[in-house]
Amino acid sequence: MSAPPPTIALIGAPGTGAAALAHDLQQRLARGAARLVCTTTADDCTAAALTLLMGLDLPCPPAQQPDREAADARLRAALAQAGLRYQVVYGQGERRIENALNAINKIAIGAYPASARGSFESKNATRKPRLRDWNCEKCSDPQCEHRLFTSLVAQREAQQP
Repeated sequence: MSAPPPTIALIGAPGTGAAALAHDLQQRLARGAARLVCTTTADDCTAAALTLLMGLDLPCPPAQQPDREAADARLRAALAQAGLRYQVVYGQGERRIENALNAINKIAIGAYPASARGSFESKNATRKPRLRDWNCEKCSDPQCEHRLFTSLVAQREAQQP
């Protein structure tokens, strides 16, 4: 008997597209690879193997932006208070989907190193993995830079005979 698929929680402030992203991911992930759950509370993330927090980069009417930022701050505080690790997903359209798939694969490989490599493969698995498409010179996140450097070294070592 096989283990049930891991649960991925998608959480975000109102208007950040969690439900739309869950729908798009369901179309991309292999059938039965994961159970996607959209939520608005950190409590619903405690049983999840992976938590994806929606970024605040989707368009929003200026009058609603303060409420959305406050909701995002409350979600981040609740996730931190519960001791839950999460990955923030940014981008619009196809880029958002790809960033979410990259986050799922990165987190899954770290959480399940022996068995997850094939579990979260997208239906577009024939494509060569690539680095993220944003400008690193504007990021200045040390953990991001470390992941980028480690990924580049691993790619170089994999290409050497």
